[in-house]
Amino acid sequence: MEYRRLGRTNLNVSVLGVGCGYLSGLERAEGVRLLDRAYDLGINYFDGRYGDSNQKLRPLLARHRDDCVVVCKTRKDSAAEALDRVEEDLRELGTDWIDIYLLRTYNHEMLEAYLAPGGAMEGLLRARGAGKVRYVGLSGHSDLTALAAGVETGLVDVLLFPLNLARIEALDHLVPVAQAHDVGLSVMKPVSVGMAPAEVALRWLATQPIHTMVPGMSSLEHLEIDVAAVERRPSALSRDEKMQIETLQRDLASRACHQCASCEPCPAGISPIFRLIYSDVWYNLYRNMGLDAFIAHPWAPWAKSGLEVHFRQRLSELQRCTRCGLCEARCPHGVRVMDLIEGMLEDHPPLIEALRELGWERLYAEEASPYA
Repeated sequence: MEYRRLGRTNLNVSVLGVGCGYLSGLERAEGVRLLDRAYDLGINYFDGRYGDSNQKLRPLLARHRDDCVVVCKTRKDSAAEALDRVEEDLRELGTDWIDIYLLRTYNHEMLEAYLAPGGAMEGLLRARGAGKVRYVGLSGHSDLTALAAGVETGLVDVLLFPLNLARIEALDHLVPVAQAHDVGLSVMKPVSVGMAPAEVALRWLATQPIHTMVPGMSSLEHLEIDVAAVERRPSALSRDEKMQIETLQRDLASRACHQCASCEPCPAGISPIFRLIYSDVWYNLYRNMGLDAFIAHPWAPWAKSGLEVHFRQRLSELQRCTRCGLCEARCPHGVRVMDLIEGMLEDHPPLIEALRELGWERLYAEEASPYA
């Protein structure tokens, strides 16, 4: 595993990290096993704070705390709330410190609230002064200019932002600004929610001026594929891979949402559209796995209890679409929203019927969601 210096933090982090977003949907033992295996393969960077991912990471930290870089995040905007969130994460993780704490920053308004007197940044800086947080930063998937503005304050040590074959705008402005301030660069959505094959997408990303990437991992198989992609030698892309990348970029241009919300508002009241067509975790897993593998996946009981309802609600939202095409006309990136919706209208009913027959909604009705 390759390790890189994470900007001015001077932390040496594995070029491949674990995005813990999908872990909350797994059975507890399966999530713990995946994290243990990741560590054994040389991964030391864990981007968490999703559902019960803290509790699944806790056993690994109990054995190897000094060797792991742990990331948490919040969108609480006051100092008091941010400090409460830090304390909650410390308890769940069973640790005395969190290496990196990020503020979810989707627009300039959120950034201004964080930076205001009594705002969340003030709380994180107090936590850093008390030794409970080592470094602070921003995380955002929408308006990258807000992240760049945060970097310019001099307060930001690390950024978490999207960069993949379908979305490369960060290379033009955000990355150079961060480099000028020696800010650590961590990449989310490196395979564009599974739309790009990891074998090529991660290898391409490893050649870019970033420090680590945190694909969401939902199985040991995904973990092994991702590790193999970044460890393959030689590290330089072959001619055939470069040609494949060009083909993928042309294909993804019409399918991969940039989460910019330019398509809003929807006359039919669908909001946010980007969640419906791009960032829904459960749907992305279903699309990438296929029906049989999705049903056989080791879901946590709480996830099983809610999947049927979740997809019924999604189908209801999709059916509200009048095909007016306004969202597509507004999209500055040329995403073919109508085609995506048509495909979802076709692939939702078979899953809903399969889940209804399994009866998970009734069998696990008492299981509480870790997101509650």
